Amino acid sequence: MTTFGFIGTGLLGGMLVRKFIETGAVPADKITVSNRTREKAKRLAAELGVGCKDNREVVLRSDVVFLCVRPLDVRGVLMELQDLLTPEKLLVSVAGDVSLEKLRSQCSARVARAFPSMASESLMGVTLLALDESVTDVDRATILSLFGAIGHPVEVKEDHFEVLADLTSCGPGYIAAIMQEFALAASWRGIPRSLTEELVRETLAGTTRLLESGSFGELIACVATKGGITEEGVKIIHEDAPQMFGRLFQATKEKHNAVKKLIADQS
Repeated sequence: MTTFGFIGTGLLGGMLVRKFIETGAVPADKITVSNRTREKAKRLAAELGVGCKDNREVVLRSDVVFLCVRPLDVRGVLMELQDLLTPEKLLVSVAGDVSLEKLRSQCSARVARAFPSMASESLMGVTLLALDESVTDVDRATILSLFGAIGHPVEVKEDHFEVLADLTSCGPGYIAAIMQEFALAASWRGIPRSLTEELVRETLAGTTRLLESGSFGELIACVATKGGITEEGVKIIHEDAPQMFGRLFQATKEKHNAVKKLIADQS
């Protein structure tokens, strides 16, 4: 049976291990983990019943290796493991801004990129996937099955990753920030902030359910009746939002470029 290794057990790596086990996608006894802070990996291992070893032992024990470290740590980890990451191994990197080309240049394993969302904690949300030409049909099926167990995997062009990650991986944070500001603006009218946040959260949950069976446009048309109050608010959003989101995409692009420059300077 296929064995899996996870190098890095921080927020994202730890979440993937937990959810793959909870959903039955991977048995706990087929997983081995490692982390720069060994105690963190040991705690996860004790909690979930997975193996805990150093990086090299994780690769030796695993058919599929998930690389869940920060982008600037990828090069050092791959240099340590280069001799073990052979074509018989599948390496799935969740590190942002480290391209398939860069991964290929630093090891000979079959490589793929996955960009999960913390929404997978609730077994929802999107995982973006970019698969290298070296990936086999069996590899593709394995990756889709794993991430399909904890959400909605979508294979996309790698050069679309950055923009799409703003919608998916970063999206929960952005949506929460927008809704927080919405509730705060209401609290300025003398209503307790705790109440405005509670009502916005409940409304957001209900809106998500409505969107399961319809588009954004359909829901807007249903709520914003012609000549009504909601229509006036929607007009303001359509007028002001494009500039805000344009600035958002520009800011995140600049951050991606800065990280990629740091990665390039490591070579």
